[in-house]
Amino acid sequence: MKIGVLYGGTSSEVEISRKSGKAIADGLRKMGDSVVELEWDERKVIAEIEFLKQFDVVFIGYHGGAGEDGHIQAILEVAKIPFTGSGSVASMLGMNKILSKIIFDRFEIPTADWCFIRSSQSKQDIEKTLSTKCLKFPLVVKPAEQGSTVGVSIVNSDEELFDGLKIAFQYGDYALVEKYIPGREVTVSIFDDRPLPVIEIVPKDGFYDYEHKYTGGKSEYICPAEIPDNIAKKLQDVAMNAYRAIGCRHYARVDFRLSPQNEVFCLEVNTLPGMTGLSLVPMAAREAGIEFPELVHRIAEMASGNGYD
Repeated sequence: MKIGVLYGGTSSEVEISRKSGKAIADGLRKMGDSVVELEWDERKVIAEIEFLKQFDVVFIGYHGGAGEDGHIQAILEVAKIPFTGSGSVASMLGMNKILSKIIFDRFEIPTADWCFIRSSQSKQDIEKTLSTKCLKFPLVVKPAEQGSTVGVSIVNSDEELFDGLKIAFQYGDYALVEKYIPGREVTVSIFDDRPLPVIEIVPKDGFYDYEHKYTGGKSEYICPAEIPDNIAKKLQDVAMNAYRAIGCRHYARVDFRLSPQNEVFCLEVNTLPGMTGLSLVPMAAREAGIEFPELVHRIAEMASGNGYD
């Protein structure tokens, strides 16, 4: 296949996108695919859409921003260019944590209690919102539309809450506030409409933030996770439900908290999870017997099967 690999962009996750994009391109070449690397932002994609029509598939290696929130996907859909990963609507829903939570509640996917806060709200309004939702400390504050734990804070007091909101509002006008779930960080990758082995993530200190995700030695990964088989099966089942509720395709990753009582809480669906040397989808695929070059090649094959007449 002739494949264009898009990466870079303008989001806060641009460096990770570069690493993913180059790894994807290398993996595809090892499978004999003809690959052109395209470190473009969204403006370049729009300007060069005719150029992109030469490819059998465009492999999207973006993370965050317009590359993951459905904008690039919508452009490619209108141009009828096959591309990897979820379509524009699913990408938008997965990226927007508030909309994701609404869908989780609608489809009875277990998730932590939550509310959303607008940057225009007064402190009094914010406190009233939290009280109405019976949300008590500790809490987690997140920007509504960021990935890789960018702008995330765990807060234990009013002062920390408002500091966390101030950080979150640097990335947009809406923030998600949810109950902090003590316990274990686990994730389920999905490939070709099937769940892969559960991975447990153990940060060496603090929580699984951007630094712990992308710095070697900052976190330990246990694959498959050392949890009872019935809990692993439940995590995989809930992950598939969330994946389908959002409307994903090809591959994705669903993140969870697992309480000390083994209660499952779905955090989010990542429609364009990382593909770097430390990334979790390739790790889970390897445990399932799928090496990285085969993984990315099969993703490209699935996308080419969604071609346009």
